[in-house]
Parts: sequence; C-alpha cells; structure tokens
Amino acid sequence: MDWMPLLSTGAGALIALSGSLLVDLRRERDTRSRDRDLDRWRTCVDFALALDAAHTALRSVPAGDRQAAGVAMTEAGAYQARERLLMSGTPHLVVAGEAAFHRLVAMRKLIGAGSDLRSPAGHESYHEFAETLWTFRMAVRKHFGHRAIQPGALERRDWSERHECAYCAATTD
Repeated sequence: MDWMPLLSTGAGALIALSGSLLVDLRRERDTRSRDRDLDRWRTCVDFALALDAAHTALRSVPAGDRQAAGVAMTEAGAYQARERLLMSGTPHLVVAGEAAFHRLVAMRKLIGAGSDLRSPAGHESYHEFAETLWTFRMAVRKHFGHRAIQPGALERRDWSERHECAYCAATTD
C-alpha cells in the first residue's frame, strides 16, 4: 500500500485546520481590541460630559453650600465617570482626565468655602477647568488617531477661554 497520498491528504488537512484556527484567533483578538477601544471611547465621552454637567450644576450652587456642591458633582455622575476612566483609560488619558477632574474639585471646594463662581477666584477657577478639559479632549483625540485641534482652528487664542470671556474683558478695561 502506498502511504504517500494518505499522508499528503492528512498534512494538507492539518495545514488547512491550523490556518483556519490562526485566522479565528486573529479575528477574535481584533474584535477584543475593537471592543476595548469602543469601551474606552465611550468612557472618555461619558467622563467629559459628566464633568461638563457637574460644572453646569456647580454654577447654580449658592456660595458656601458644601452639601449642594457635593450633590451637584454626584448627580452629574462625575465620580462614577472618573472611576470608569481610572480603570479603563490609558495612562495618558488618566493623567489628562485627573487634571480636569481635580480642577473641577477645586471649583467645588471654592464654592463650599464660600466663594461665588462670579468672584475673581471663582472665575479663574473656571478658566483653569476649561483649559484642562480641552487638554483632556485633545488627549482623547490623539489616543484614537485623530489630530489634535489647535485653539486657532476654533478662533480662540488658547483653551482657557480667557480671551473670549466677557468677564475678563470687563475687568481689564
């Protein structure tokens, strides 16, 4: 009996099976990577939206009302969004996100200590927050392969929004 055709058929089947297995493994790895990126994208967007919502809520909190300032942050989902970012973000995204989060916390503390956001200190706190939030947005763009946008592209001098601010313009006159 000639074993060569049988061995050739078996070797061909083994090669075909291993090729199919490698293709499936590659597809599964690509799917996991795509799912991780999608989750990370959603986390970053949710984080930025939560910070923006918290900032909006803080603007209506009376100066000195610590409890209301804390509630504003909680109800906006800022703490939960931060936790998701801390757990799923890359180090670069986490660092940029933490900077924005801590600027918002500084604003919350300022309100709790009795300052109004319309005061010079409160206003400066806003500009610092705005700048770090824009920095976070650009870090997210860069992470996902998009080019960062320069402030001039949006007709701004910088990301702090100081130059476009009516309050800042009124105090320098």
